[in-house]
Amino acid sequence: MQSIDPIASEYDDINFYIVSFDENAQIVDDYITEHGYTDVIAVEPVGSMLADLEITRQTTMIAINADGVIYYRQLSGDAGQWPQHLDVLTENPKAPPPGFVIQQEKEERQRDIQLPS
Repeated sequence: MQSIDPIASEYDDINFYIVSFDENAQIVDDYITEHGYTDVIAVEPVGSMLADLEITRQTTMIAINADGVIYYRQLSGDAGQWPQHLDVLTENPKAPPPGFVIQQEKEERQRDIQLPS
């Protein structure tokens, strides 16, 4: 959490949530307060949220665009990689995930090939 806190403070237009699957939100919120972290919100997963988002590891970071599409996903790793993605989402909250347009075009071409002539 300490590595995401200074990044969260730089992006006022983006909400940062800390979701814990093994502790309730109050414990996480107390941890956030105790350490003086700002601009991060503790929440508890709802229903099958973790399974739906395919979260399989304790440290998984996900950026979701304004359309509810996962824009970027990272398992653990370096928080220094996030500003480039957050800059894109700040400029265009509905930005498609990297490679998404290319994949869509590929699928459309595949469907076109399968159409009867």
